Amino acid sequence: MLAELSNTIATLIGIFVALLGAFLFAFWIAMGIWTFNDIRSRTRDWLAILLASLLALVFPLVGLVLYLMIRPSETLADVFDRALEEESLLRELEATLSCHSCGLPVQENWNFCTNCHSQLRVGCFNCGKAMRHEWSICVYCGSDQMEQDSSARVGQSNSKDRAGASAAAATQETEAGAAAFGPPQESSQRR
Repeated sequence: MLAELSNTIATLIGIFVALLGAFLFAFWIAMGIWTFNDIRSRTRDWLAILLASLLALVFPLVGLVLYLMIRPSETLADVFDRALEEESLLRELEATLSCHSCGLPVQENWNFCTNCHSQLRVGCFNCGKAMRHEWSICVYCGSDQMEQDSSARVGQSNSKDRAGASAAAATQETEAGAAAFGPPQESSQRR
């Protein structure tokens, strides 16, 4: 009877050890799979994925603790979400109109900046409707503003040249008149 009891105890201990071994083996495999999935959600580098998985499998508990200490803090999904938020903010900033001179935000229907008082909208050369400086064509009539702007600048420069020439001639006439009616110069006094 004592032999049967010791045989039964040995069988129960064998079953317990087998179940404990199976549990530890399953825990070891699950730890490797969890590490593999976790590092794969944090990086796309296959060398880092392989090394982290081997670290957890070769050194079961110590390797897992080491992996938890050195793993990247953000997952790829977190990085992607943050990039989307940044891009959304940038698009909102780009959509906000700003003064071409000082850069402060302005409303769409404003004609002048409240800060620097520069003109925000100009009239179309063809139809006369108000449009922004940065538009290359009129959105109302479709006329090309760059051609009109360059021809207007040529006309302005020609009128400025003519005004400058007439101002220079007037200055020369004034100087000549002043010389004729002014006091004698030193060279004439020596004679």
